Amino acid sequence: MGMPSGDSPQKVKAYYDYLNGHHVIDGRVQTWHVDWLSIAWLWGFVIALVLGAALWVKQYRTTRQRVGIYPIDTFYGWTTEGAGPATLFFLVLTAILTGFAVVIVVGHIIWGQTF
Repeated sequence: MGMPSGDSPQKVKAYYDYLNGHHVIDGRVQTWHVDWLSIAWLWGFVIALVLGAALWVKQYRTTRQRVGIYPIDTFYGWTTEGAGPATLFFLVLTAILTGFAVVIVVGHIIWGQTF
């Protein structure tokens, strides 16, 4: 089909409708959108970290220090701390965070940074 001459308003309107017909199904153009799933994962991770740290601090503050095997350390008489074994909660938290870090690093090495 060649370019119409436009010698009548009907031909011009028909050609205009023909050109517009190609864009009927384009829909609304979205220049940006909110990825709610990514936001939920982000804030969920932040909340999990804060809750984990709060539970660890609560557990750490309420656990009695074991005396006898672990003496109090001094550093030139200024700093003293009660040395003790790592608690089960701290070991589990460390294992979870280390596992998460390994998954992220290995995932980026295998699939690249796909975000």
